[in-house]
Amino acid sequence: MSRRARLLLFAGGSALFAYLISRIGLAALIADAAETGWMFLPILLLYGFVYACNAAAWRLILAGEPRRPSFWRLYAVTASGFALNFVTPMVNVGGEPFKIAAVAPWVSTRRAAGSVLIHNVLRGLSFLLSWLTALLLGFVMLPHDAALLIALSVATLTVGALTAVLFSGHRRGALEKLLDALHHVPLCGRLARAFEPRRELLAQMDAQMAEFYQRHPGRFARALALEYLSRCIYMAEYYLVALSIGLPIGYLGAYLIGGLVSLIQNVLFVVPFEVGTKEASLYLLFQLLGLDPRLGVYTAIVTRIRDLVWIGVGLLLVWSAGRRTAVESVP
Repeated sequence: MSRRARLLLFAGGSALFAYLISRIGLAALIADAAETGWMFLPILLLYGFVYACNAAAWRLILAGEPRRPSFWRLYAVTASGFALNFVTPMVNVGGEPFKIAAVAPWVSTRRAAGSVLIHNVLRGLSFLLSWLTALLLGFVMLPHDAALLIALSVATLTVGALTAVLFSGHRRGALEKLLDALHHVPLCGRLARAFEPRRELLAQMDAQMAEFYQRHPGRFARALALEYLSRCIYMAEYYLVALSIGLPIGYLGAYLIGGLVSLIQNVLFVVPFEVGTKEASLYLLFQLLGLDPRLGVYTAIVTRIRDLVWIGVGLLLVWSAGRRTAVESVP
């Protein structure tokens, strides 16, 4: 995507964000923030448990290696990787090379890359499963409008199909097949030729992915469960925000909101920093649930504050996460 297109998307999202703020009123948002008060602290701390689940899942993936980093080292690498991903909007790949390099001293670079890939596939599966959960909740909790039910049905079938494809790819390995397919996709021939010298590496990573699923199904299931748990903990953030400002929604309502917002944001991933998309999504969802929509925008702002705090923490951890101490080789 060209720089001009990125700037246009960013400007459009910023304009939408500014419009929503002006419609609601800055004074009203400040009043809601004052009402939240000390609840900002548990909202911020909650995301630390999300990273703990991510790090524990990654460590399970590395359990078969002769040596592997400690849990806390992987925790620091995970937090730093997500921070670097966030500051490289749209592509979200800045943290992946960092994570590979940070783990490579314990395992080979190829095995480190394979573990990061497997972890990302598991995270992708957990996202899809959380979206399916939210969509099923939507059938129960959202208004039974014909157009809305059709949209929910289409989204459920699409997400279900993607889940099956990703699960199959993890079980059998799909990188080499993807490279073969790229040769036949219009305008992708140049990209396929660029990756062709790395075909052997892709085949080895395919084998590593298939081995993890076929030889260690128990570890696969536990790692996936940890990733799904991380999504469940993340949804509790919306419950805490609602609780702090007296909104009458339970955890399932918070899960519905968080899951659908996450789905919409990933569909609109081309918007840098998701500017405007989260606010607009929450505004609409709060309205559909019969809640004050301006509080949806406030909720988005609270989650952005949490993002900024953890980005800062992750960037501070980059130095320590990327440095290995000799005594830390953990079997």
